[in-house]
Amino acid sequence: MNSSRKLAVGTAQWGLDYGVTNKSGRLEDSVIGALLKSMRANHISHLDTAASYGDSETRIGHLDTTEIDIQTKLSAKGATKAALSLKLQQSLARLKTDSVNSLLIHDWFTLDQNEAESVSQFFEFCTKEGLAQNVGISAYALEDLLSAKEMLSIWNTAQIPINILDQRFIYAGETFPDIAFQARSIFLQGLLLTSSSEHADLIKFHEFCEVAKTNSLDLSLQFIHQQQWLDSVIIAPTSLAEFDQIIHSVNSVGSAINFEQFASSDSNLTDPRTWN
Repeated sequence: MNSSRKLAVGTAQWGLDYGVTNKSGRLEDSVIGALLKSMRANHISHLDTAASYGDSETRIGHLDTTEIDIQTKLSAKGATKAALSLKLQQSLARLKTDSVNSLLIHDWFTLDQNEAESVSQFFEFCTKEGLAQNVGISAYALEDLLSAKEMLSIWNTAQIPINILDQRFIYAGETFPDIAFQARSIFLQGLLLTSSSEHADLIKFHEFCEVAKTNSLDLSLQFIHQQQWLDSVIIAPTSLAEFDQIIHSVNSVGSAINFEQFASSDSNLTDPRTWN
């Protein structure tokens, strides 16, 4: 990344008690207001939300989001084009807007061919009617991107999990040069920032931080900084203090490191869908 301008703020914690290391729970109005103010001060203009994030869309709708780009995500399992259109209208009503900057399908990996065709038709409708400037999927595996390329007539963005342990998507920018990629789970829901895990790959990572006299936040962001092909990076601070720490760290420059040594092959660690 060149600066904090590539950052986007995720809002799962605005509507839910989300994240395995989140001890703050659902954010208070005062915290959200302070975060929005600090976003503007740091030239961050993107909010990422979803219909499934509790009442986060409604809370965003009550804020002054002038010059803030909003992205939301919908579930498409079992849905027709008409049903997806209704879901989007409901989200737009909660957000109090006529359109969104970006619209993603949250559960693309679960869809069969007929459901994927409904999404393709829905995306054509959204772009034609100006309901979303960008459309795409939330991916969990490389296969999701391949199936989107095959089955969607229109898509130009994808949200992918990528962090210092989960490096499966590291060449996605080369394979799909026309897609704008958004990074999520850059701290693996906070696991990278805590030393409480007994997993060997996490222990190795934290031991390296100690020897190198750095911290897990700086090293995690340094890895993301190296991925210049990423269009945006989603963070989900649970407090203004966390936000300020990330802003300070993302604009600092670290030494050259071989990050390949940290790549984990254990999907039970890197894929939160497998967590209990």
